[in-house]
Amino acid sequence: MMNFKKELVSFAAVSAFCLTVLTGNLAAQQFDQEALDQAMPALPEVSDAQSKGSQNRSSNPRMKCFVDTPAFDLFTFSVCISSGTAFTTSAVFQIDSPPSNFTILWSDSRCNSNLTTCVLPIRQYQQVTLSATVLDNSNNTFTNTSATAFYEGFL
Repeated sequence: MMNFKKELVSFAAVSAFCLTVLTGNLAAQQFDQEALDQAMPALPEVSDAQSKGSQNRSSNPRMKCFVDTPAFDLFTFSVCISSGTAFTTSAVFQIDSPPSNFTILWSDSRCNSNLTTCVLPIRQYQQVTLSATVLDNSNNTFTNTSATAFYEGFL
């Protein structure tokens, strides 16, 4: 039992070290509406969520994300985790329930402030955190939100 605990602690330490070493800065890909429309057939998860998201808008926007893999990926709020064999893929972040008249101030300035979706590259064993301030231009209020994507690899 004691050896198991030591191995578990060692595994956690090595995993944390690897994640820290391999985490680096990412460059966001800025997508205009035309590029996002072209990407929709490749990312059915985004088009599906957008069609559902326009049905009802609330005053509490939240960020959700998924890491794009060959599987049908599902958006999850605040944290998304996936694994795959590709060395790099995309982390897709989306603001859920934005106000009807909004501006989004993304933490990465290369994300488009007029779009509710931002796609960032992510490498195996890396995490990407994106935050945003969602401005409601109708009543001059704002909401802060964020999400973190993790991409693990298969060796």
